[in-house]
Parts: sequence; C-alpha cells; structure tokens
Amino acid sequence: MDSLAGKVAVVFGGSSNIGLAIAQRFAREGASVTVVARNEDNLQHAVESIGHDSKYALVDIAVDEEVAKFFEPLERIDLLVNCAGSFLFGAVDEVPVSEWEDLFGPRFFGQMRTCHYAVPKMPAGSVIMLCSGVAAKSAIVNYAGGAGLCGAVNSMGKQLALELAPREIRVNVLSPGLIMDPEAQKTLHLDLPENELRRELIERIPMGRPGFPEDIAEAAMFFATCDYATGMVLDVDGGWTTT
Repeated sequence: MDSLAGKVAVVFGGSSNIGLAIAQRFAREGASVTVVARNEDNLQHAVESIGHDSKYALVDIAVDEEVAKFFEPLERIDLLVNCAGSFLFGAVDEVPVSEWEDLFGPRFFGQMRTCHYAVPKMPAGSVIMLCSGVAAKSAIVNYAGGAGLCGAVNSMGKQLALELAPREIRVNVLSPGLIMDPEAQKTLHLDLPENELRRELIERIPMGRPGFPEDIAEAAMFFATCDYATGMVLDVDGGWTTT
C-alpha cells in the first residue's frame, strides 16, 4: 500500500488513541510520519508501534514558541493532522470558566496555531485535518464548553477551506463520536446494561457501540486521498448525530 508515498505527514496528538491510529495508517500507506505530543514516553512507544522510520517531537501545542520552533526547520508538510487536546465535563455553575479556557487553549487555538506555522510550508495539493466532535450537533449533558469548542473548530475548518482553496490546500474537520480502543471498552464494562455510561451515551448511538480509533483513521484516509473533498465536517459517530 503506497497511496501516500512521498508525502510528509505531521500528526499532533499522535502518541495515542485517534492520532496514533491515523499515524499508523498513514505510515502503512507510505507517508513519512512525525508524531507530536507532550509526553515523551508515550511518543517513544508510539514510534515503536508505527515503525516505518517514523519520528517524534516533544511539543506543547498550547505554547506558541514550542510550535514555532518545531515547524521552523521543516521544508514541506503535505498532511497536517490535529488531534491534540483533552476533554472536560461539568455543570456550567460548577466548573470555573478558566478550566474551559484551558480546554480551548490546545483544542482550538492550538489547532489554529499549527495552521499558522504549517501553511507557508504546504505545497499545492496539501491537506489539513482539524478535529472537533459530535457535541457541536448533539447535546451532551455537562459539556456546554466542549460543545462550543466543537462548533468553533467546525466553523474554523470551513473558513480555512475557503481561504486556502486558491492555494490548493484542502481543509476538513474530523468529528468523532464516542471513540474508545477495545481495552478501554472492556475496562469500562460497556457491555453491561446497568452501566451508567452505557445508558447515557451508548444507547444514543444507533449502532449500539463506541467506535474504534481505526474508524477515524479510515475517515482521515478519505480526506488525505479525495482531491475534491474540502470544507467538510465528517461525523464518524455510529449514527449518533442522526437521532
């Protein structure tokens, strides 16, 4: 498989979960992959699992100086993927607003920051993938700040697609639903009907189960290879947003 042969891919948040699955898939398809995250132990394990002469860089996406320093020596980026960041749940009158601001730091401004530094190094035909989530379309209790974040990323992706189209750079947004690796699903006992998480989330998904990181990697491959796809927000959610 060499559909991405000769491509240079940078995956922020590539040391685990969705980002790691995308990095693994891109590497198998022939891309030269660099994964970027904040935890060096996780990055080292990621590179071992990816193989294919992949590389890693220790960068905090929320720190402008670190992101600028990472991009400065790079000559070209063909595929920029943003999966870095965490999540936060809590009632609006209980979670300090500063904590929601901390969530926006990497997951919104961090994604904008990578685009700021990467775009000058991206040739025609390059692709940017942002990452949001289904909370922009489907209400999730105690996730008001996260819903706003997801909506903001979706809007940014569409605007960037319009802005960068004349430069032949495509921009799309991956919008995952509930994504867990098999070990996490087993640990959380999501097969048990009495499980509260299952009642609150799984039963809202028409397919009746969480997705796997590899499901998002398949969507990322579509964005990487479909030359006419730009300005899209792709919900990979087992049908969650149809209900």
